[in-house]
Amino acid sequence: MEDLKLKGPGNQPLIFLATGILSLLTLLLPFARYTHNKVVYQMSGLDFFLGKHVMGGSVYIVPVKSLWIFVLAGLAVLITAAINRKLNQRRYAKILLIASFIQFICGILFIYMLSSNMNQTRKPAAELGVIVMMLVSLLTVIHAASILYRIRYLSLLDFMILPGLAYLLVNNYLPLIGISIAFKKIDFSVGIWKSKWIGLENFRFLFQSADAYIITRNTLLYNATFIVLGNLMGIIVGILLSEVFSRRLQKVYQTLILLPQLISMVIVAYIVFGFLSNEAGFINKTVLGGTSINFYNEKVYWPYILVFVHIWKGLGYSSIIYLSAIISIDRNLHDAAKIDGCGRMRIIGNITLPLLKPTIFTLVLLQIGRIFYSDFGLFYQVPMNSGALYTVTNTIDTYVYRALMQLNNLSMASAASAFQAIVGFVLVLSVNLIVRYKSKENALF
Repeated sequence: MEDLKLKGPGNQPLIFLATGILSLLTLLLPFARYTHNKVVYQMSGLDFFLGKHVMGGSVYIVPVKSLWIFVLAGLAVLITAAINRKLNQRRYAKILLIASFIQFICGILFIYMLSSNMNQTRKPAAELGVIVMMLVSLLTVIHAASILYRIRYLSLLDFMILPGLAYLLVNNYLPLIGISIAFKKIDFSVGIWKSKWIGLENFRFLFQSADAYIITRNTLLYNATFIVLGNLMGIIVGILLSEVFSRRLQKVYQTLILLPQLISMVIVAYIVFGFLSNEAGFINKTVLGGTSINFYNEKVYWPYILVFVHIWKGLGYSSIIYLSAIISIDRNLHDAAKIDGCGRMRIIGNITLPLLKPTIFTLVLLQIGRIFYSDFGLFYQVPMNSGALYTVTNTIDTYVYRALMQLNNLSMASAASAFQAIVGFVLVLSVNLIVRYKSKENALF
């Protein structure tokens, strides 16, 4: 077995010691420049680290948290480099990679803070020290990754996914910091981060309102119906498409079924209006022979209308997913069943549907995770925001939107989104646990 003790170039620890010390010494370099009373002042990284009075003592810049984390990560690099002989090469390089990566991220956060807080200064906010700080951190990341590559802990494929991983971190995980808005009373005069913490007050907006029961009932029942009927129709249409022998006809049917998925919900709303309009709607003027029904004031019809529109619009997407799963089934199983005398219905019931179970469980679990979310366009635009239909079209998303249009409260919207995300996460874990208990191979994880 290969010895993973540090046996590379003898100057590796010295390189990391040097970069660790240099990253800390960058705090002595100028980090920002500003002009006050025609006098140019410079601030070092140490000033941002310890805090400093500026503008003639009238303004105090508090210590920046990201710089504190940057310094702690730099100390971790120094300590790891100093005790390198007590660590194997893999662990040594992993610690250095993580610590230097944290330094690099903290540098990005600091630059963002600096540019947003000093965008009114006459000189550029970022100075030499910030650039050197980022370069040293980046070089340490690259050097630590190269060690892991040389000992074959990382491969070229791992490096290929780094851009996607960086995008995932920046686009999906970094914004999670914004969940703190749900627990604050936003005051734009002092900024989001300095706004007052009010705990769970914003969540009472959802649970203590007069319409809390209605919007929760509508969101849950509509989504439960969409999950059941959407998957059922998707399976049926997917099976029917798989039974079409002509490739040309199959492509034509797939295109026609998928087309509504590509149409904007605004266009769908006007298509529905063309059918249901009281003055010139197709149903009132043609189907009913002139008998006028004011659909946009009669709430009894809308649960069926909304379910139909949702199924019609999303059928192409779900049916193609199930069609892909059906096509992947070994055709030899079907041929063997036909030889044994099985008809199409028995083949579907005993071969196709059982082999579709993993796909069904996966799609249903993912949809359950969004059971507290609703399609805003479906419930707001299709009913044309008719007040007479609120009791059957109002969901959590539309209710929050209407409240925001009146109150302009960002914290309440964040609280609603946080509530939906947390409940969806818990539901996915719970249902997956039940599925795992019953059938381990069909669980997501």
